[in-house]
Amino acid sequence: MAMSSAKPSDWSFERKGAEWVADEERRGKPRALFWPWAGTSCNVVLVSFGPYVTALGLDWHLAALAAAVGAVLSFLLLALVSLAGQQGGAATMVAGRAAFGFHGNKIPALLSYLALVGWETFSAVLATLAARTVAHRLDPDMDTGPLMVGTLLTVIVVTTVIGIYGCHVILRIQKWFAMAFTALSVVYVVLTLPRISFATHGQVSLGAFVGGVMLVANTLGLSWVNCAADYTRYLPRDADKRALVGWITFGGTAPALVLMGFGTVLAVGDPDVAALAATDPISALSAHLPTWFLVPYLILALVGFVSGSIIGLYSSGLALQTVGVRVPRHYTVLIDAVLIAAAGGYVAFAAPGFFAPFQAFLTTTGVVMAAWTGIFVVDLWQRRRIGYDRTALYSPVGGYGKVNRAGVGCLIVATLVGLGLVTSPDPHIGPLLGYLFTPAARAGGLGSSNLGVFVALVLASVGYAALHRVRPPAPGRTTESIESRDSEPARVPA
Repeated sequence: MAMSSAKPSDWSFERKGAEWVADEERRGKPRALFWPWAGTSCNVVLVSFGPYVTALGLDWHLAALAAAVGAVLSFLLLALVSLAGQQGGAATMVAGRAAFGFHGNKIPALLSYLALVGWETFSAVLATLAARTVAHRLDPDMDTGPLMVGTLLTVIVVTTVIGIYGCHVILRIQKWFAMAFTALSVVYVVLTLPRISFATHGQVSLGAFVGGVMLVANTLGLSWVNCAADYTRYLPRDADKRALVGWITFGGTAPALVLMGFGTVLAVGDPDVAALAATDPISALSAHLPTWFLVPYLILALVGFVSGSIIGLYSSGLALQTVGVRVPRHYTVLIDAVLIAAAGGYVAFAAPGFFAPFQAFLTTTGVVMAAWTGIFVVDLWQRRRIGYDRTALYSPVGGYGKVNRAGVGCLIVATLVGLGLVTSPDPHIGPLLGYLFTPAARAGGLGSSNLGVFVALVLASVGYAALHRVRPPAPGRTTESIESRDSEPARVPA
């Protein structure tokens, strides 16, 4: 699938940023979208999410089912959001201006940017910790500082270079990453098979099951839903929508189902791995490996972290442009790289703890993205017959207005309610969450169920559907008429 106006064989930079993609620039097939989303799920850390779900008290088969439901539902939502790119030719957060208004959309765009930078930092930090773990296994007396610095910089440089090249190169690279990860994962699974067990000793609990579904949904599709349309805006308008939704959902869920399903039976067979995974998944998943596979294991981990980071780095640059930062897309990638280096360096080398703050980050951003997704999908459904008005998307005085009160209001209300129905073990952020729970509910299974994510999604969807109606565009202002009259990319105004 080729990007921009370059031929598919070109490896030139993608010049286009958050501008509109005209019909003559579009090409490709929906099946090409399998690879970028498969790449986001090709991460060895997903094996540790099997133990996370079983830790809720579920038998392995119920834990695996909860993980499967969470993965499918979250990537199905992501696939639905991706239809906006094909339909409108705009990046995800630009298309969001239809639901929130030109200036009102800066709120979710900024939150999206921060969430994506957070995920990129998470990937860089885990890659750095993976290098430290392997080094300690190979030589307990090794000074791991230089290796960790080198790993952090390598991950940042590789993801930055690929991010600068742009969407067309990312799609090709993700395919290679996914294939390399699959080959190494087969070896990893074979080496780990003696440690798995299919014994059942958990319980059947609806609250724990829902908690597992929400935990996985937060980690997978809902973490990337704000990137979805960025990778479909170059698809032809007449591409099969069902195929598009199917390939994206399949690509995101297939690797995740295998990795998390394997993690559930590993948690049953080796409780020590399950316990250690809660604080140090990289060490937990490598503790049983023979020495000869430690370096391939590090490569396996690095491939997964880089693959996921690339998706976020490209889209965070588009989100930053949507907020109003008037620099070319490749410069926004460099800005992100500096932020990741600073934040990643602090977390990897100076922060006293990592996983509790990350869990809090995952929970809070999951609530916001769930509310945003509900509003975005409803708005996309409402305009399924008329599409997006290109002029309105790029002008504060256009048909979408400066602020869509229905969208912004529903986002704020749904987020506040959702944050009141989630909890976190982080000592700094945890006390600010779960304020709608009773003390007993907060301390019990309901408090750990991530109920607020589901509530935010439903509340935002229902509220926006009730408060907002799409008005047909004025005569002569349809997407098709605009494109036929002016095929040049639009510029984002000040």
